[in-house]
Amino acid sequence: MEEHSFAYEKKDSGFCILRVYGRSGRVVIPERIEGIPVTEVSAYAFAREKDEEPEHDSGFPCICGTELEELYLPKTIRSLGRYIFYNCLNFSRLSFYSNLAYMGAGAFTGCGNLSHLELHQVEGGSCLREILQDLKQKVTVDCYLELEIPAGMEKRWRLIYPEFFEEAVENTPARIISTQTHGMGIQYRNAFRNTQVVFEEYDRLFETGKHHIDLPDLAEMVLARLQFPYELGEGTKEYTSWLSENLRAGAEFCVLRNDVEAMRWLAEVFVSEDRQMELLLDTAKRREAPELVSLLMDVKHRRFPGKKKKFSL
Repeated sequence: MEEHSFAYEKKDSGFCILRVYGRSGRVVIPERIEGIPVTEVSAYAFAREKDEEPEHDSGFPCICGTELEELYLPKTIRSLGRYIFYNCLNFSRLSFYSNLAYMGAGAFTGCGNLSHLELHQVEGGSCLREILQDLKQKVTVDCYLELEIPAGMEKRWRLIYPEFFEEAVENTPARIISTQTHGMGIQYRNAFRNTQVVFEEYDRLFETGKHHIDLPDLAEMVLARLQFPYELGEGTKEYTSWLSENLRAGAEFCVLRNDVEAMRWLAEVFVSEDRQMELLLDTAKRREAPELVSLLMDVKHRRFPGKKKKFSL
């Protein structure tokens, strides 16, 4: 069991986490300490350098800088301080609730490896867009809906947001420096309305994106959208057609990521012909992925059993 100790102080709304100590880079912030809700995490809480170090005698090292790998925030957290993750170079996964109300400036400075967001959507507005705008790298968002939705409707969705980058361009005669943004990632990050994702707009971007986004990233985006088809309407046909034509790219993605569930979905739900199953198998064999080969062989024997040989006596 992972063990962590916390330095904290009392604020009007509850406790504020100042520092975390432990030997694991996977940090889970508690919802309550001493029965009082934890509502904030302070500025520079996970940065290597902090103006004033709080007193602490747990004997554990501080989880800061390159030591932080994953962070799980409870529903009670409403505020994150400025530069909270400054230069956390190995920080790769953040789990949070949509009711996070405030995030200080420069929170994700130096977090180029933060590639997975786990969002727990509750009633009200969402902070997702503001977080995505600060992350220029490709980001996977897994959302778990913790609110009232119609019976039978998906309670989870996954979206892939491609990378984008900004370039400073100088207009020498006017002595003005402007910022130009490149990459489809910024367009996908703008597919929001009233803080919520507009899935129709996200899906509509695929018509352009498929000509400008790298093949492996396209495969990941399409698999995510079809595997978790929350509010997927007219885009179904477009994604399905693309994946049928680029099935090997989808299989390659599953093998390289060792994504067993995505490969299972391809084999059990998406493919409809034996030749497609053979393509999946061939990809897994060539990439020497025995676990996936075993999975695909089992599904093949169940879905596409070979004809029994007949003998004449």
